[in-house]
Amino acid sequence: MIEQLIYPQDQLPEHLKWQIISFLRIYYPEGFMGVNRLRDWISTPHNHPVSIMLVEAGVLISHTEVVWKELVHAGEHYKAYGLTGVFTYPPFRGQGYGRQIVEAGTAYIDGSDGDIGIFHCAPHLQSFYEQCGWSAMAEATTLVGDYAAPTVSEEVMMMRFLSEKGRQGQATFAQQQLYFGENTW
Repeated sequence: MIEQLIYPQDQLPEHLKWQIISFLRIYYPEGFMGVNRLRDWISTPHNHPVSIMLVEAGVLISHTEVVWKELVHAGEHYKAYGLTGVFTYPPFRGQGYGRQIVEAGTAYIDGSDGDIGIFHCAPHLQSFYEQCGWSAMAEATTLVGDYAAPTVSEEVMMMRFLSEKGRQGQATFAQQQLYFGENTW
């Protein structure tokens, strides 16, 4: 029977942690190079990661991680939650598990104390996330990297506006460049 499990990163059972890391190591090798070549963590603790997974008989089927941080944009401070590390192992693809895990992560974010939900994805994934209730900010520009000399991200900004403060700031995310940090989630 498939179970949905939710764990803060520091409470994640080892057998699930290593299944997640193994997938990430293969599909996102750039995160496991140089000083991180022996990386044994999923996300940095300062993003407060919580893994949401579909698991059957100890085997990981699908995963997402909900993370959050304080984000300053257009002079306002927002508590920003997002999704990262979304994947489904290949033998389980095409069966709706990816959508199920994104919807579970979205529900977690909707129940949070966040002002906004925000993450970035490859352009070919935009319609998938829109079907899961996220809105693409087509006009938005996201800057990443060194704050003094950032570059423009090629990813699509996906958002949800959760609090009154978040809803009031919605237009600024479309109209003003956002510096997200060293990189996107």
